[in-house]
Amino acid sequence: MSIESSGAVGDLRLLAEGPTAKVYAGRLVDDGRAVAIKMFADGFDADTTAWLDRERKALDALREVRPILPVDAVIKHRDGRSGVRMELCRGSVAGLFDSGVALSLRDVLAIGSAIATALAAAHRADILHGGVTPHNVLYRRSGEFVLADFGLALRRRFPRDPMHAVAYTAPETLREDTISAASDLYGLGAILHTALTGAPPFPHRTGQQPGERILQVLREPVPPIRASGVPAELSDVVGRLLAKDPADRPQDAAMLMTLFARIQRATGSGAIEPGNDSGEADDEEDEPAAEFDDFAEVAQHQPPTAGHAPPVAAGHAPPPVSGHVPPLAAGHAPPAAEPVTPGRTLVHTFGGESKPGKRPHNRRRTGILIGAGVVVLGLTAVPLFIGSGEPVEQAESAPTAVAAPPPQQPADPKPDVNLEVAPPEDRGDQVQLTWRADGDLDFAVVVAGERIDTMVLVANRDRTKVVPVDPTRRYCFQVRATEAGKHIYTSDPIPIRGARCNL
Repeated sequence: MSIESSGAVGDLRLLAEGPTAKVYAGRLVDDGRAVAIKMFADGFDADTTAWLDRERKALDALREVRPILPVDAVIKHRDGRSGVRMELCRGSVAGLFDSGVALSLRDVLAIGSAIATALAAAHRADILHGGVTPHNVLYRRSGEFVLADFGLALRRRFPRDPMHAVAYTAPETLREDTISAASDLYGLGAILHTALTGAPPFPHRTGQQPGERILQVLREPVPPIRASGVPAELSDVVGRLLAKDPADRPQDAAMLMTLFARIQRATGSGAIEPGNDSGEADDEEDEPAAEFDDFAEVAQHQPPTAGHAPPVAAGHAPPPVSGHVPPLAAGHAPPAAEPVTPGRTLVHTFGGESKPGKRPHNRRRTGILIGAGVVVLGLTAVPLFIGSGEPVEQAESAPTAVAAPPPQQPADPKPDVNLEVAPPEDRGDQVQLTWRADGDLDFAVVVAGERIDTMVLVANRDRTKVVPVDPTRRYCFQVRATEAGKHIYTSDPIPIRGARCNL
């Protein structure tokens, strides 16, 4: 384990707060350099620290690749939290996308070239990004675009809600949590699509349910880009990057670098310099905002404006300046963090399947879509009732993912698919579920546990599912199915260990 020590960070102020971390701007006490500190809500366990260290060492060897923004230090706070320190950038491409207006071809090629260059170098070093979204494409004060937040160690330790970046997430990642070089390139294609058209491949529609949008990503083709001024060669490569099958996408980011350079030469396009055309550092009062993929819903991701401080999440006052906030010292030893015990909760169990010692390609976690409301089939959560009938965990019902037909259009008759679930096989820390049904159906399993948030595990076309469980808790299960989104079928709730289930 290698934890750098490069002095304390002072003058801290909160930039953004997301579901897994908070980002602060600060300055190194030693030399006054502006830095970003990304602090997570908990400490890094030993496996995460070792995995992160391997990723950092591989990226450190690529520091000459300017479009890669590496982690400069691992931070351990005295309260037990862990975080990372990196260069503070001026803003993100997400801020440039906020207007909903397509960018110029010159801008699009500059963004695409930077991402492709970063991915090509990282993939050669056997490092995946795992979350290529507009929020992770930042730009320095000089205008250079960089790709931040590389690696899988922290993504596995602190899993995000898949819905926050569903428009930029590859179908195989949504379906099976497969992360690969091909899924990184899908993210690049989605960013290019947004930059060229002003909207992501599958923009959110008013009234659209989460599951319906996920089904779009999984099944619907992305229409080809026919915008004026977009070269056919660029439109074609974006379409191939967004292919549903990873094998149909371009397999080499270096090839994309060559393509973008060729289009730049043919069109006379150059690099853009957002926010600071001179490339010189701004005054301290115009310190930039750092944006990462945890913060897609914080402060609306407005691009920084000269003379104004970066936005702070509503309801969260920024911390006091130096002298009132304990400095974050890299290498400062915290109290021993509580270890992550496999099986204590389902979230830990799912996150613990990926071992840092293995190659990160095509990693899978059972049940990627965790939490009611983030489901492929729009499945309803099952509250768990035990003993006296008092609810132990009353989860809210997730909205239906398949939109109901308009009133003037009669619904197709709902055929009987004979969905039947066999008695569960309780193995202590796992439960084997098996079911049968007629027809070509997609399946998912609703899991409601005692004092555990209800979740949904996607089974695709399989008719069996092994569910990791806590040996000490009671559970209810329900199998749900859909036929091309036309109808939803549900089994009766199935209890184990004396649980009482109620819809």
